[in-house]
Amino acid sequence: MKRKFVQIAALCLSAALLLLSGGGKAAASPLPSTSTDRIIRVGLHYGTGAMEGLNLLNDVGSGFRFGYYDSSNRFVELGSTQQKAISVVETMNVYYGAYNGYACYYTALTSSAVAVGEYHLQLPGVYGTFAEAQAVASAYPGGFPAYIGGAFYARVGNYTTRDGAVAAQSNLAAQGVYTELRGTSEYGISVVITGTNTILFQYDDNGSGTGLGVEPTSLNGEKCTTWSKERLYNGGFRFERIKGGKLTVVNIVGLEDYVKGVVPNEMSNSWPIEALKAQAVAARSYALSLGTKHSAHHFDICFDVDCQAYYGRAKAGANSDAAVDQTAGQVAIYNGKLAQTFYYSSNGGASESVSTVWGSNQASYPYLVGKIDPYEAAANINNNWTYSISGASLAAKLRGIGYASVGNSITSIAVASLTDSGNPRQITFTDSNGKNFTIDSRYVVNMLSLRSYRYGFDAAATQQPSATAPSFSVNGTTSVSGTDGLYAIDGSGNVIPVGADAYVITDSGTSPLSQSGGTTSAGGSGLGSLTSTTGSNGTFTFVGKGWGHNVGMSQFGAKAMAEQGHTYLQILQFYYTGITVGYT
Repeated sequence: MKRKFVQIAALCLSAALLLLSGGGKAAASPLPSTSTDRIIRVGLHYGTGAMEGLNLLNDVGSGFRFGYYDSSNRFVELGSTQQKAISVVETMNVYYGAYNGYACYYTALTSSAVAVGEYHLQLPGVYGTFAEAQAVASAYPGGFPAYIGGAFYARVGNYTTRDGAVAAQSNLAAQGVYTELRGTSEYGISVVITGTNTILFQYDDNGSGTGLGVEPTSLNGEKCTTWSKERLYNGGFRFERIKGGKLTVVNIVGLEDYVKGVVPNEMSNSWPIEALKAQAVAARSYALSLGTKHSAHHFDICFDVDCQAYYGRAKAGANSDAAVDQTAGQVAIYNGKLAQTFYYSSNGGASESVSTVWGSNQASYPYLVGKIDPYEAAANINNNWTYSISGASLAAKLRGIGYASVGNSITSIAVASLTDSGNPRQITFTDSNGKNFTIDSRYVVNMLSLRSYRYGFDAAATQQPSATAPSFSVNGTTSVSGTDGLYAIDGSGNVIPVGADAYVITDSGTSPLSQSGGTTSAGGSGLGSLTSTTGSNGTFTFVGKGWGHNVGMSQFGAKAMAEQGHTYLQILQFYYTGITVGYT
């Protein structure tokens, strides 16, 4: 889950909020409706990934319905076909064949024997329904109904050249049938029988932004599924040529079916159900929190890890489906507002605050604060990583992000400060001219594409002497001589690290429980040294643990917590400080 931090949009509440757990304030601000019939728009192909054509195959039922989605995402049917295998293409000259491993329609495959032309002949008259236009068009070879700018027309044939269309027009005129020549349109969309040049329907919104809606038809009321590019989807599809470009394809799907497509792709279907339930609530909350992030492409959330991994029914199973069903409609809430529930693979032992990772105003997101994670290690994962770079390359990268005065090479690196959870907050680079440059950790992580925010250096840990601390016993048995690795459980069951200012009660009163005696590693995260100088080969090596941005929930931490008997509510409330879980 790769994310840029996004401000939560103000949303509306249509029903009362029921809280499932304590720990947060009562609802005071609007929340979105999260009922099971809520629709979400998922971008499947857009931007540089927009399509010239896309195949659809009805897996349950028979055929498809054509129409559009209104402003409330309700499907408005215009017509239908019994064909189970159709392709939606832009109204241009497109040719059927295999390209980059996918057999569909492309403008570049001009040598193909199957071509859908962009020129058509329009018969006289405007019709009130799809059936009326289809009845007239079917009297002619290659005839089909079209819905253009809100009206139905009957059209005939498709031709790749204007000359071919004019010749056909002359032949019809000789039979006493007069037609108008219609060419391509920058917003035109055609539906054809897959693998042929037989047009079933043509649609053009003249740039109004409705796009063409396509939904599978159910025979006996079953929930329909559609194959597209070797993936199986619930719901319908909207095709739109935004600004006259290629086809932007959006899956219009129920929220709960969407979450069922996220959970098994973000976590393994075999993981404990309490972890999967935590993932379901996090995925649902995150999807509803994005606001207008993708408004330019007219959908709510994208399909890949830039938002959340969603691949339809791929990998879905009984366990992940049950996790979604058992949490249906539930979202994470802080102070009556929807929480933006970021998550990632693993944190290496400590999560991080959103202000450290994305520079966001921490006061706006009090539930996204870094904390020591005592659970994740029990997941028994190998999330160690290293990253090596030469001093010269490091200097070049620093110049590339705006530090123009950096010398020819970097000669030493030091962690200038640590966050409360022991991750680097700022890094100081010293160049070959002896000049220092102190940079926030987030810029370093982005500049070097480090795998997590929990890192140090591979140089031998700097040994710092500290005073010898007295030993104490906990519960009369365990000997403790400092706060390193020491945690306490508060009255709410929260696990918190014991700070250096902790005191214990002794026979003579109270005494500070100071840091352990002897020596301590300079690496606050226990990952290595806080300082490093170039070796004989002039190379620095970063060492780290974890995978992801460290903000919010660790997926492997959730797995470990579930394996230790924690519920999904406890998992969510550990990783998202102060939230409650509720639904509308």
